[in-house]
Amino acid sequence: MIILKWYNEELTSKLRESLEKEIIGWYKVTSKKMLGCPCYLANGKMFAGLITKAVVITKLTEFEIIEIKKLHETKPFNVGGKTLKKWGCLPLDPIDLKSILPLIVKSYERALNKK
Repeated sequence: MIILKWYNEELTSKLRESLEKEIIGWYKVTSKKMLGCPCYLANGKMFAGLITKAVVITKLTEFEIIEIKKLHETKPFNVGGKTLKKWGCLPLDPIDLKSILPLIVKSYERALNKK
């Protein structure tokens, strides 16, 4: 049995608290754990999540991925040997969250409007 440990609350609690302070009150936002990681959904569709010391944004365009790489360190998000190209994984300190909030909003809006 392979045990994946993608999320460490002790190392990520301040980032999680900062993110939740921003998004939990948004229309139709819910949270749940997926693979042990906090994930945030709009209308049942995931738009953001956390892994240890990083925010994952799930609904970005290729252009947005290119643009965010100019401002922040990013790394590919891999699951099951597959790279999810429209997902941005950004290692962040909680103080840097505001700088990526516009992209989280775009991902949220896309999830909310997805049928």
